[in-house]
Amino acid sequence: MGCLEITLVMLTSVSCTEKIDWELKYQEESLIVVEGKITNEIKSHEVKLTRPVYEMNGTSEPVSDAVVEIYDGRVIHPLREDDSRPGVYLTASGFAGVVNKGYQLRIGYGDLKITAITFMRAVTPFQHMRTYRVQTNPTLYEAYISDSDEPAIVRMELNWSHVSGYDTLSDADNHALIYHYTLGSVDVNRLFPPDRERVRFPPGTIVFREKESVSGAYEEFLRGVLSETDWRGGVFDVLPGNARTNLSEGAIGYFTAATVIRDTVEIE
Repeated sequence: MGCLEITLVMLTSVSCTEKIDWELKYQEESLIVVEGKITNEIKSHEVKLTRPVYEMNGTSEPVSDAVVEIYDGRVIHPLREDDSRPGVYLTASGFAGVVNKGYQLRIGYGDLKITAITFMRAVTPFQHMRTYRVQTNPTLYEAYISDSDEPAIVRMELNWSHVSGYDTLSDADNHALIYHYTLGSVDVNRLFPPDRERVRFPPGTIVFREKESVSGAYEEFLRGVLSETDWRGGVFDVLPGNARTNLSEGAIGYFTAATVIRDTVEIE
């Protein structure tokens, strides 16, 4: 051990540093970024088309005048572009996906033809929400969110703005939003995740929960996105890059179908 330390010191003492200016160049590709999701809810579902952003904090350019449709194996459902939101394409308001059914997204833009296939998986019931007291004066709780028994995304909106003593606070101080991802495969970043903000809330808090199913292919996409965003800064990191996609050549992003359930829980 001592010899190794001496060697390192000697190498450091004779080394030198030379400044090198690298001219980094990248090729902006003519890609379309697709963000699309349909659910089992009866409503207008959205497919958003934009151009990639190549600068930090840049603004994405919408892709307008595309032909967008969804094929359910029997019927073609055309989407119209939203008049007030360029690049956002909407299904008819009466459209709803069906559990255990496949869907194909079709996009035509000039000579570019893009397709994607997805499958709507059933969602499992909510897991029991457990809370535990972390402070007594005043009483505050934290929530322990159990993993789902199947891959899923759980969104929880916590609201204690109606609780006495907290009703005069700003929204940032009496509301919270939590996302919890359950993915089927585990990697070291899940075992050693980055630090999280801890959400504490008083008795009387109302929790609005939403849970959506995640298909096997969409799960791989989410893992890629989390590796580049949510999990960045963990003990084991990954190099940035585009997440896996189910879109054909000429596009990045994802088109998915999910079954959604909701409920409301009051913390007593």
